Amino acid sequence: LAMEPGYSTGRVLLALQDGDVLVYATTRGKSKACDLALKFPHVSVLPFKLHSFRGHVMAVATPLAEMQKKDEYVREIFFFNMAAMENGYGSSPSRAITLQASFKPKQPETLAMLGQPAGPAGEKAKSQVAIRFKDAKGVELYDLTLRTPPPPKAAADSSSNSSGWDMNSLLNWFPKVGVFGIALIGVIFWNIKKVSGQTSSGPEADDFDEELFKEKLRERRAKAQDKEKEQQEHEDAD
Repeated sequence: LAMEPGYSTGRVLLALQDGDVLVYATTRGKSKACDLALKFPHVSVLPFKLHSFRGHVMAVATPLAEMQKKDEYVREIFFFNMAAMENGYGSSPSRAITLQASFKPKQPETLAMLGQPAGPAGEKAKSQVAIRFKDAKGVELYDLTLRTPPPPKAAADSSSNSSGWDMNSLLNWFPKVGVFGIALIGVIFWNIKKVSGQTSSGPEADDFDEELFKEKLRERRAKAQDKEKEQQEHEDAD
């Protein structure tokens, strides 16, 4: 049993006897829960001892005491990348396992980390790991350099409800901005139309309309006078 490395998600890692590792979420919103969130790829028939370090899970394959021929199994140390596993598995390499270390013919039993357990995403720092091997006295120190991966999306969503710009927050934010933008554009066009209407109804427009009306009126009067002259001429001829 171990906590998820580097992220305040409240998720725990559980190693089973058949070599599987399950990740359980202990919270659902503000309520406590026990939901299966993730399953590690099955890479070993031996159960793991789990250690969290710099966004990775170090898993030491360790046979059970009651297993037959347990000394014949090769004990390796796997470095699982949590962020890569959160992205899912496909046809391309998932890079779920960053490193697979074998010390054959030595058989590691336990290990301990010496150094900073976590760091900012992208930071590449050197630490040391102390390993105790089977039937060996003392421990051996090894330099270990790991780059902390960025936190997976699930961890970011659990650790911050509204501070991150993830896809859900963008989808929630966009409709509000869209409605505001449409309303703002409508107001701008209404103001432009209002100003244009005021301009077209100014003094120059009034003079133009009045002159046009006077001209039409003069044309009608001229036509009426011509018609009266024609009628007078017809009457005189008769």
